[in-house]
Amino acid sequence: MKLRRLDPLPQGSPRPQALLDRRDAERASIGCKVIYTDTEGARIVRIEGTLQDISKTGCKILGKTQPVLGCDLTLLLYLEDGSAPLCLNGGHVSWVKGCMFAVRFPRLTPEERKRLQEIVWRNVTLSKTSHHYAAFRVA
Repeated sequence: MKLRRLDPLPQGSPRPQALLDRRDAERASIGCKVIYTDTEGARIVRIEGTLQDISKTGCKILGKTQPVLGCDLTLLLYLEDGSAPLCLNGGHVSWVKGCMFAVRFPRLTPEERKRLQEIVWRNVTLSKTSHHYAAFRVA
């Protein structure tokens, strides 16, 4: 009998780690200070806002001004966890509605990822609809 080797994923499919990292987790409500840095022409502008919620892949911010959809920001997250603010360079603005907008985080270092994981776990609540907690793959 001839055995055929089966590949676990078809060619071109995302790696298993990428599947686990997809945005399927609920966001944890949080009300921390955030400073986001944007550019207006040649000028660098620092704007203070409030972090509304956070997940493993991004966050929602209520700001005093709205950034341009698709631009990249530097975020300074004051997570109130006893550590210095978390600085993330290259956050991508994925949607904007009035002064509320979402930022997709750049690739995180293991230390940044662990710190965000702890914040999400500390602030997550049980889902009313799906009866599960937010997922977070420990790297």
